[in-house]
Amino acid sequence: MPMGLESSMSEEQLKEMGIKPEEITVEKSEEKKIEKELTPIDKEYKAAQERFSGLINLVNERYENPNSTIAESPEQLKSFEEHNKQILNFCVERGVKKGLGEKQLATLEAAAILHDLAKSGKPPEESANIQNYMLAAHGEIAANEVKSIFEQQPEMLTKILGENYSEEDVEKTISTIEEAIRCHMGPHPGFMTRILENVNKELQKKGEMEIKHPYPEEGNIVAETLLAADMGSLADRKGREKVLTIRLNVPFFRKQDEHLSGECQEFDIDLSPGEAALLSGFDSAEQARDMLEDEDDREWVNELIEESKKGQYTYSEEKINYHDAITKREQFETAKRLSKV
Repeated sequence: MPMGLESSMSEEQLKEMGIKPEEITVEKSEEKKIEKELTPIDKEYKAAQERFSGLINLVNERYENPNSTIAESPEQLKSFEEHNKQILNFCVERGVKKGLGEKQLATLEAAAILHDLAKSGKPPEESANIQNYMLAAHGEIAANEVKSIFEQQPEMLTKILGENYSEEDVEKTISTIEEAIRCHMGPHPGFMTRILENVNKELQKKGEMEIKHPYPEEGNIVAETLLAADMGSLADRKGREKVLTIRLNVPFFRKQDEHLSGECQEFDIDLSPGEAALLSGFDSAEQARDMLEDEDDREWVNELIEESKKGQYTYSEEKINYHDAITKREQFETAKRLSKV
């Protein structure tokens, strides 16, 4: 039945279709109740998904494309798509709370949707043998595509700028989105600094231009907010779980955690590799927080970190928690310091 058609029907017509009039009334009242319960942030997030559905579909199509590095991994596909939803949600939350204007908020939302567009892509042929190239370069690659994307989907510009806009408005909007996408690559909590250095060393050998991860210029609220949202995704519980999965499955990181566990054992402190991995995730989150320029953004990320300290995590089949892990590491650091006295 088309939406709203039942409201024009008589009670007798509804009864003939097996529908009780009171059911329609209840259904409508429930819909209104749900609508009333949505916060301004919820409403804007929902509106952004509808407004930029073309961009969202483009990103998802890239991920699902046979040439994508994650196309054959349902788990990775789900992880990438959930990350993008979270970043959009965080950008809406921060943008609304910062009081961004309608056009500025829409620009931020478009940047959030496109920020990891190229992350599942394959490197160009000349860089195919450079380890972690796409991890270091995906921001620059995505930024370089923004102009052509809006040329192919000009209706998206109308969603940002309204009906009447100038060529100057278009250039400024595209430039803002490009810069925000480039700047989400920095700062560098955790291991990204080393990855960028290694990639650039290989590019130098080939005589190619190095990759840069610029920091948002002061006052660029769109770039600052996208960066804060990306750091927020590292700081919350989902971010912690993601780090645990990476450190469990990547041999380099697993060896690091096993090494710290072994050092603790020398002082009869039973810090497991899983607990070491958990602490590494918290260390990265705190680095991310401290690298943000905006005080409100730092406080927001800190709230996510503090909330993520509650409850248990799972590493392989081991149940671990922040309190036990940090207590053991502090005991280790004290014992190690005293052993040198």
